[in-house]
Amino acid sequence: MTDDADELDRRWDERWDEVHEAFDLGEFGRAQALIDRLAKELGDDDPDVLYERAILRWEQHGPAQAIALLDELLRVEPEHADGHYARGFACEEAGDREGMIDHFLEVLRLDTLLAEDLAVGTEDNLDFIETTAEHALARVPSEFREYLHNVPIVLENRPHPDIVREGFDPRALGLFEGLEHSRIEGGDHLAPTRIVLFHGNLLANFPDREQLANEVEITLLHELGHFFGLDEDDVERLGLE
Repeated sequence: MTDDADELDRRWDERWDEVHEAFDLGEFGRAQALIDRLAKELGDDDPDVLYERAILRWEQHGPAQAIALLDELLRVEPEHADGHYARGFACEEAGDREGMIDHFLEVLRLDTLLAEDLAVGTEDNLDFIETTAEHALARVPSEFREYLHNVPIVLENRPHPDIVREGFDPRALGLFEGLEHSRIEGGDHLAPTRIVLFHGNLLANFPDREQLANEVEITLLHELGHFFGLDEDDVERLGLE
């Protein structure tokens, strides 16, 4: 790729970043104007234009109102992973569990292929995640850490298809599996307990090392919270979402 092509890609990325910034700030009118401007150059049937229009409609009117645009997007670009991801959640909102799982499995397939093409799961990246997790674990107060000796923290690329078929988010960053601490203390040992960090999803979402380190720590503490019996509302209140 030439320097000119690199510069052109950078400028396009900056323009899409403006759209995402407007979404983050809740400035939907500005987001609409930016998308319209990009659509004039790329065309109304450009997959990214269709996707951003669908997300804008979702933000303004709810997921049901985004379905038609998401379906149009997936007709134009059947392998648009973000489109399948959004469509999966729209299915969930509509009570269509089978449709949700079908789209989630496609997200898992496409994300895995993209990661293989980009070769992001290098040994250096995995070492960085592992070291960051170890440092985060070392900062857990000793009165809690003593209960973690038999709770391995492992790295896996992405969620296994079997748990995605159960409705698990294919882009989840971590997973707590097994029994909570209180049940283990009560003598219940029917299932192994472990915490999983999905390095493929972490690297895909946080290519910047500083952001990655922060998210590894948040994800680890989030899953440790589940081990100690906190539910999703509890961990959200603690800022570990």
